[in-house]
Amino acid sequence: MTTFLDAPIKLVVWYDSLGCLSCAAGRMDEWNDIVSDADSIASWFRIIFLFTPKKDGLQKAFIASRSDKLNYPIFIDQHATFLKLNPQFPKNRLLHSFLLDKDNKVVMAGNPLHNPGLWALYKRTIQKMIDNDGVLPGK
Repeated sequence: MTTFLDAPIKLVVWYDSLGCLSCAAGRMDEWNDIVSDADSIASWFRIIFLFTPKKDGLQKAFIASRSDKLNYPIFIDQHATFLKLNPQFPKNRLLHSFLLDKDNKVVMAGNPLHNPGLWALYKRTIQKMIDNDGVLPGK
């Protein structure tokens, strides 16, 4: 079984400190259909939910991560390491969900949560990557 961070293909969903993390955590059950679908795709594909709380919101983030709304791990970046390593990261929250290949290169971006067409495109892209050893042909 592939671990989350070592999975060759990853969909990263990042919730930054500018948004309401407890609100986002309270709606994590909205991801259940996509998570279920993702689990059936392949063992080398994982979704990584990453929360970067404000310092005063750390306790709420820990509580939210243990919520029973989503039966899937939520990673908490309490030192904002993700943003420190990626200072050029776009501010547009629609781009805070992105697909990484086996080399951790961004293949596509966009939040598929309420967009079935985008999720279908993600699944086709993931399948192409699985068929090509974790990379997208032509990239």
